[in-house]
Amino acid sequence: MAALRNAAIGALHLKGVTNIVAANRHPARDSTRPLALLGIT
Repeated sequence: MAALRNAAIGALHLKGVTNIVAANRHPARDSTRPLALLGIT
């Protein structure tokens, strides 16, 4: 689980996100946002 969390934080850093806490809350409202961040959809 820690590896998945660290991978998500790393992806956010690569996208230029500075506020990790707010960025973690943002996808919780829409389940397609994490996929879009990774370029899957």
